[in-house]
Amino acid sequence: MHADPRVLHVRSSAGLYGAEYVILGLLPALANIGVESKLLCLDNQHLDEQPLYAKARALRLRAERVACRGRFDFAAVHALRRAIDAQPDAVLHVHDYKSALFAWLARGRRRVPIIITAHGQFSFTPALQLYHHIELRLMRRFDRVCAVAAQMQPLLEAAGVPRANIRIVENGIDTIRFAPEVQALPRADFDIAEDAVVFGAAMRLTEQKNPLGLVAAFAQVAARLPRAVLIIAGDGPLRAAIAQSAKAYGIEQRMRLAGVCADMARFYTMLDVFVLPSHYEGLPLALLEAMAAGCKVVSTRVGQVGQVLGDLDIETVPPSDPAALARAMCRAASRLACAAGTRERIVECYSTARMANAYAQIYRELWSRHGRLAA
Repeated sequence: MHADPRVLHVRSSAGLYGAEYVILGLLPALANIGVESKLLCLDNQHLDEQPLYAKARALRLRAERVACRGRFDFAAVHALRRAIDAQPDAVLHVHDYKSALFAWLARGRRRVPIIITAHGQFSFTPALQLYHHIELRLMRRFDRVCAVAAQMQPLLEAAGVPRANIRIVENGIDTIRFAPEVQALPRADFDIAEDAVVFGAAMRLTEQKNPLGLVAAFAQVAARLPRAVLIIAGDGPLRAAIAQSAKAYGIEQRMRLAGVCADMARFYTMLDVFVLPSHYEGLPLALLEAMAAGCKVVSTRVGQVGQVLGDLDIETVPPSDPAALARAMCRAASRLACAAGTRERIVECYSTARMANAYAQIYRELWSRHGRLAA
């Protein structure tokens, strides 16, 4: 019997976004403190490739694909059941509504603890709202519910999750990978002049992230700063609308839609100012990464941003206010350096090591309660 619990992480993923990178950073950080983990990736039937599984394998993490042919697939449930039976002394850690449902059904009457991380998914369509409702009902039955932001706790309690079962575990990032010393991507690769003032964002191109509001703000910035350029890393359903909006503002020659970037650590160090324009967030991973990389930062006041920034001299603005965002972007560009203590705040409070230790404490608590600690 191992002195530390072993953990089966389960995730149904639509691509490589914030939650996926949290998981990919968590597994090696857990290994560093003696907690063995394996990632079970539920296939997304809409994707030809499975990016989370591919990235986990590229990082040499223990990972396994679980075939899943639709929104609900009994064969996938049985596959998870086999994985649980092969590792009966494990803790199940699920990361989304689908993996929560499938893992709950797969566990059955087995005495296997389940914890779930609420990564801050937001519901838009009726289908997503239904899935979110199912997830909340399951959370009432799980052993622990981990929220990435303190603001989520009242919502979970209102949904019937017992307060005693809720833990706040804020996201962490790899502060070695994201650092000011990392060599920047060549600006020439994006047809950006070396003397340009480069504003940048990293986001999924969806309504929540407000890329169209960022374009509107940058149109005002571009009128004031002749050398300003905006580059956005990421992809999503609003890509065409963003390009159309930039053309309507007459700034299409000063914008770059970089798509999915394979090396975000080098992307951040290419920027002069990082901008987070979101309408709403939980704990935005891109903000943590940019701060760790030593970027000057401008953000909307959303989610956990205020707690992250604390007393740092970093300007925040109300969400959905392009004029205020533009003014803050111009002021940030005029600063000689990022705010003092920016990187230090992330290293101290938002590292993968801190996050892994917080989860390990929860795993050990549950494992001990279920009688799985070695004598």
